[in-house]
Amino acid sequence: MPAERTHIEVRRRFAAGPEQVFAAFAEARLVARWLSPSPEITLALLQFDFRQGGGYRFAYDFLGGRTVVAGRFRSIERPSKIVFSWTIEPPDEHAGIESEVTVTIQRDGAETELVIRHEKLTRAGAAARHDRGWRGALEQLAEMLEEKGRT
Repeated sequence: MPAERTHIEVRRRFAAGPEQVFAAFAEARLVARWLSPSPEITLALLQFDFRQGGGYRFAYDFLGGRTVVAGRFRSIERPSKIVFSWTIEPPDEHAGIESEVTVTIQRDGAETELVIRHEKLTRAGAAARHDRGWRGALEQLAEMLEEKGRT
C-alpha cells in the first residue's frame, strides 16, 4: 500500500500582475474576500499582522460548525514569495498539525503564475482536504481578480 502524500501543490495563472496577486495575500480586506474553500464557507479574520514574524488567526464558519486556523508569517519577499505556518485548532479532526504553506508568485509573459505548496500534512486525509480547499479558494481569487480587472 503506497504511503499517503504529506504535501500538495496547486498552480493557477491569472491575467493580473504579480503585485495584485501578492496584495490578495497581504491586505486583510482582500484576504477576507477569497481565502475560503467555497462561497458557502465564510471567513472571519480574527487576527492579521502581515509582516515577517507577524501572526494571523482565521475562523471558517460553515453549516454546522467552525474551524479556526492560526499561524505566523515566516518569510515575506514582496511580490514573489510568502511562507507561513498553518495550524488548525481543536476540536477539528486535523487539529495540532503544524503544516507550512509556501506561496510563489511569478510573472510569465502577460500573466502571473501562482504556486501554493502546502507541506507537512501528516494526518490521514489532510492532503486531500487541503488540496480541495486551496483549489476552491483559488477559484474565488480568480473571480476577485477578474472583478478588479474590470473596474
